[in-house]
Amino acid sequence: MNKHIELSKQSKKLLFSGITAAALALVVAGPHAVKADSVSGSTLAAQSLNTKTAKTFPSKSLWPTLPASAKTADVKNKVTTKSNDTIDDWMPDKNLQQVVAYNLYGNPNSVDKITKDDLAKLTNLSVTSELAENDANYYAAAISIKSLTGLEYATNLESIDLAPNINYSIDHFGPAYALLHSTLSNINAIKGLKNLDYVNFQQCSISDISALANKPSLTRVSISYNGITDFSPLGSDTNLNLNLTQAYYQDVSSNGYYLSSSTPFYTFRYNNLIGIDGKPMKIRVADTDDVQHDHYVKYYLSNWKKNAGVVSDDGKSVTWDITGISPDPQATHYMTINYKGSHGEGGWFIIPFIVYD
Repeated sequence: MNKHIELSKQSKKLLFSGITAAALALVVAGPHAVKADSVSGSTLAAQSLNTKTAKTFPSKSLWPTLPASAKTADVKNKVTTKSNDTIDDWMPDKNLQQVVAYNLYGNPNSVDKITKDDLAKLTNLSVTSELAENDANYYAAAISIKSLTGLEYATNLESIDLAPNINYSIDHFGPAYALLHSTLSNINAIKGLKNLDYVNFQQCSISDISALANKPSLTRVSISYNGITDFSPLGSDTNLNLNLTQAYYQDVSSNGYYLSSSTPFYTFRYNNLIGIDGKPMKIRVADTDDVQHDHYVKYYLSNWKKNAGVVSDDGKSVTWDITGISPDPQATHYMTINYKGSHGEGGWFIIPFIVYD
């Protein structure tokens, strides 16, 4: 897991007292965002913190998840012997199997027909089809794909479109699910596919896009509404049209911190916010409900006071001042920053916290 941010404690004079916590590590948070493992604010004075035992509280889902009534396939791996090799061995995600079967044979139930040789004939893989529009179960399966393992055999694949469709989500599950994210998080299987021209993983649950690096044929990419913080792999795609690249509106949420009201200043250092150009992205405190800036995360803004957070001179850390917040175990506040690269890529890193006495 990639080290992402480091936490330190500061005095009232805003003088660094040294890093007092291990770096937070990014992990998948389900179909809506990416979480960062966190440590307890009540132990920040310690020289080192045990992130496995420190007390935290889980963050709430930012966006809706698939309703419990939706039917999806069982994606558990089937255990077989080497002499009885089946598709479950080399493409274990049964939801992906259904989408591949429909794209190959026009029938999502033709999973048993899938072979590696047939996959090599596949040039386009898509969810946005008439079946997804009319069959709620198939659509639910399509947006419940978690891993693309098995697609490494689709060596002639030119396009992949596995993004949820807002209209289908609303039609099948209701208006509350317009921002429904898919559970797709692992795209490592497409690392070796050199013929890809277009990928659409918008509104999924992806944090690692290293598999999109070094693709000479890739010209268009849509990866907005995920949890990506490092976009540098796209910088190695020599023919990528940056005017057609959509990589904005990322949202990354951490587990919650319990912060003591007796320690008013806390500093978070954001290390791995890297743009397409390989350079650190600019950060700012997200504290205004502006439709052009932070409306997407309007419920998670850092607006408990004016200048609640101050960005450091090097642009890599933010010092937060919780002075004036009354201790309340029922009240959740948010330390939220926006990060943005030179080509529009970026999003928000959201850290919830509760102040205790």
